[in-house]
Amino acid sequence: MNKIDLIRMGLKNLFRRKLRTFLTTLGIIIGTISIVLMVSLGLGMQKNMEKQMSQWGSIDIVEVYPAGGGGNEYYGGGMVVMDAYPSNDSNAKNKKQKIENSDLAIIEQIDGVEAVTPIIEHTVVMKSKKLINNYVEIKGMTLEFMDKYGLELGEGRMLTAEDTKSFIIGYELLYRFYNPNNREDRWQSMFDPETGERKPPTFKPLESKITMSFDRNYGRDDRYSRYGNEEEQKPVRPMTVKAVGQLSEHAGWQKNECAYMEINQLTELKDKYDKMTGYRDTDGRRPKKDGYEKVLVYVPKRKNLEKVQEEIQKLGFTARSDANAFKQQESMSNTIKMVFGAIGGISLLVAAIGITNTMVMAIYERRKEIGVMKVIGSSIKDIKKLFLFESATIGLLGGILGISISIGISILLNNMQNTALLNFLHIYETGEANPDIFIMPSWLIVSAMAFTSLIGLISGYLPARKAMKLSALEAIKTE
Repeated sequence: MNKIDLIRMGLKNLFRRKLRTFLTTLGIIIGTISIVLMVSLGLGMQKNMEKQMSQWGSIDIVEVYPAGGGGNEYYGGGMVVMDAYPSNDSNAKNKKQKIENSDLAIIEQIDGVEAVTPIIEHTVVMKSKKLINNYVEIKGMTLEFMDKYGLELGEGRMLTAEDTKSFIIGYELLYRFYNPNNREDRWQSMFDPETGERKPPTFKPLESKITMSFDRNYGRDDRYSRYGNEEEQKPVRPMTVKAVGQLSEHAGWQKNECAYMEINQLTELKDKYDKMTGYRDTDGRRPKKDGYEKVLVYVPKRKNLEKVQEEIQKLGFTARSDANAFKQQESMSNTIKMVFGAIGGISLLVAAIGITNTMVMAIYERRKEIGVMKVIGSSIKDIKKLFLFESATIGLLGGILGISISIGISILLNNMQNTALLNFLHIYETGEANPDIFIMPSWLIVSAMAFTSLIGLISGYLPARKAMKLSALEAIKTE
């Protein structure tokens, strides 16, 4: 018997008893729907969790502070501080109150660390013609680290070593530039009242001339004193700076709330300003030039995050990252997938028993047919292949139908959660449309079909062996 005859005969036998075949296939359909939907839900939860955490920062970044710095807990994005040595720890004397260049070199040698940068942060005022932004947080970091930090550009380019007085601006900052003489311009809505979609910013930093000052009084009609008294300070001429890049609106809201400059450039500009103004800290002292208050460490492999944090702790610093929160969320997601996957697995087990029962019943109903096949010269292998083909086809059909229904349900639920109101609220909070609840990659679809076919094969194995051992003479004599 050739393969075409075998396939034709197998399909004919299945469709000759349509109701029985459908009822047998129904168990596979239900089990497939359960497993596929739950796995796709777990994948969607995991992807959305990573996306939400990336809105707060970078999942692969460890923040390092002097001992006790950075607060005891940080609730934004679920980041958990791993403080170096509790106060009652015998190693408390190892705590370090500043991070020096020598410490950076040691941290960079920790296994799993790929890049390290000190961070300098200042609040500045930026102005472009009539538009002004009174509160721009600008971060200084090394150019090498900017590539690791995940600054996703929407326009322009990244900073280079040849750039001077240049920066990259976050997308959200574009909405903060306003005309102080036009009250409506300052308070206008960022959303279109008709469509609910976010309006694009009107300010174009890459095409504009921008001036910057560390003086909070820059561009203000009323004088502001950083010393807490009414003493006026001598105005300082602002610096002309240039925006060479603009972050994408999808770069994450935390990144988009800041501007970025090469650390030495920012330090040089701040030193120049301090020298011109004779600036001193609130305690009347000159700003400290030794050590850093914050360092970022890039750990590309997520499994190394906790280990790197522990090593940094041993150096006497405070370290924090999303490692603990991500691990907890991932564990919860895996638990959900396992529970619902088990439910789907039970459905498939019942379906497998149903396939076995159907094929055994088919043997008793087709004893004469099997006997005739043996008498006319069909090999026992052909009979075995026929029954295995029929059982595998039941599994494959159930898998295809189950996957098709699963795709339809996932599309329906994804569209339902993207209704106008829910979408508007999510855009208002995050600046992006609602993410999909269910994610169904191609590998999941292929794996599900292969798995259900395998279940069919396994379920049909015993009935196929039973058919092989059936005596031809007994079968014909009985019938």
